[in-house]
Amino acid sequence: MGTKMREVRKSSRHATSAVLAILIVVCTGLATGQANQPSDPAIVLDTIAENYYMPSVRAAFGTFTFEYSDLPTPFSRWLEERLAEAAGSSRRVQLLNRNAAAAMDPVFRKEYEAFFRETGTSALLHGRYFLEGQQVRVRLELTDLGSATLIGAKDWYVPASQVPVYASVRPAEAAAARAGELARLGAATQGGLTVSVSTDRGTGAAYRDGEELTALVTVNREAYVRLYHVDGTGHIQMIWPNRFSGGNGLMKAGSAIKLPGPGDPFAFKLQPPYGTEFLKAIASTLPFSDSQADFSDLGTNYRAATTRGLAVTGTSTGTTGGKDSGTQ
Repeated sequence: MGTKMREVRKSSRHATSAVLAILIVVCTGLATGQANQPSDPAIVLDTIAENYYMPSVRAAFGTFTFEYSDLPTPFSRWLEERLAEAAGSSRRVQLLNRNAAAAMDPVFRKEYEAFFRETGTSALLHGRYFLEGQQVRVRLELTDLGSATLIGAKDWYVPASQVPVYASVRPAEAAAARAGELARLGAATQGGLTVSVSTDRGTGAAYRDGEELTALVTVNREAYVRLYHVDGTGHIQMIWPNRFSGGNGLMKAGSAIKLPGPGDPFAFKLQPPYGTEFLKAIASTLPFSDSQADFSDLGTNYRAATTRGLAVTGTSTGTTGGKDSGTQ
């Protein structure tokens, strides 16, 4: 922490980063029936699938995020539960209780092929929600997984009075600010190197206390990768490579890793402190020149923690990486 980056004006190192948000939703001690239920959205589900070429469509969950922030809130998980209940009354949509949002990214699609084949899943239900006066407008979209084309879309209006107190709609201000800071940090793509990171429930996924998370990471070129976790209080840890797997973090082009992987003696179980959490991946075509302790608190200075061991070019922008740059 606090280590200054070495200034290198001519470097062959390329670096890039990716960020995603994940949310832990806490509903301990809250009964699901304590609030008035909104109108049944089964009709909305039927409407968005009315032009599908088959009598019905089998869909998995995507993600539901607040407006255009790509951030989930406790309302996201509450919304999934209401949709799962409504699907039992829908004539056109069969909704599986499984999230496959990451499959929309082609680099992760193969991780879901067996699931699609065994369950016959052919679509993804996802959307955004907007707080408009005394109601929440939920924009639901149904997307074909094979062609990535939109099957249908429909707005579902939920009176704000019918949303439980614990299912807050807006993201916390601190979470939104943290997301912006992480997105700006090292967001340049150098020399065509890109790294993708997701969870088993996709970017902007909602989790409950006690559930386990699986992270997915891939690179388009052979590169050294570090994966960081930022908890709800803003503290950062390096979680891969670690003492159990990953070695020096070298990944082959096009390969994808799952964390935890098969046989790994650890799990990412979600627990307090609760709130919006993030994963940040940093990739470089050259080995990192330092070492960092895994699963250890690296503080809240994200730039100091994630750019240690990286060479930088110039001093005007503070961009990590080589001479050529682009935006990811």
